[in-house]
Amino acid sequence: MSYKVPDEETVSSAIRTVMDRNPHIETQTEFLRLVRKELSKKNKDFRAGTERIRRIGLENGIVKISIEYRGTDIKDLPHTCPVCRNAMSPVMNRSLEGEYVEIKRKCTVCSYAVGKTVLVPGRYVFSKVKGGEVSPKDASLRKLRKAGARMREAADLINEAVGGTDLEERGTELAADLLEKVESAELSTSIKNISLDIKEGKAGPVWTRPMSSIKNSDRKDI
Repeated sequence: MSYKVPDEETVSSAIRTVMDRNPHIETQTEFLRLVRKELSKKNKDFRAGTERIRRIGLENGIVKISIEYRGTDIKDLPHTCPVCRNAMSPVMNRSLEGEYVEIKRKCTVCSYAVGKTVLVPGRYVFSKVKGGEVSPKDASLRKLRKAGARMREAADLINEAVGGTDLEERGTELAADLLEKVESAELSTSIKNISLDIKEGKAGPVWTRPMSSIKNSDRKDI
């Protein structure tokens, strides 16, 4: 049987229609059933996957999700959210020794969060978001954060691939280069600094403004 993949705007429209009629849906199974039913009204051959429907609803500010968690054998904290595939952000705390340590990690878009023990989603509850339109600026920032998360994942994979081999030194250098492109406060091409420029809405690199400016006191004067 042939099928067609609807574009994001079509899926988004179907989700909005469903949530307008059902502001609170108790299970993912019911949410998906209603969205797919709405898509079939537009074209009986439309097909959309579970993760894609959930992600589009979250990224377009149509739904919010409450998550019930369950245990897992996974040990490493994720860089990318397993719910909506957006970037995870570390939550830091200062230790008694004055060092900053990561105490948990949370998604930059949805409600998924994990502490030192990794948990995975076991059940979702979907609720309608009122006035939840995502601005073009926020959409761009989300994409940059997602790119940064994938670059961190790539750095981890590189280190795993070359660990214990004759290429370990070169691989470690490559992974470090990737992380610098994500986190550097000095590189104009880093994810961090491009994001700062988008937030300010300026054409020039606002991250280079003097520290004497109160507004930009957290930026490096180069």
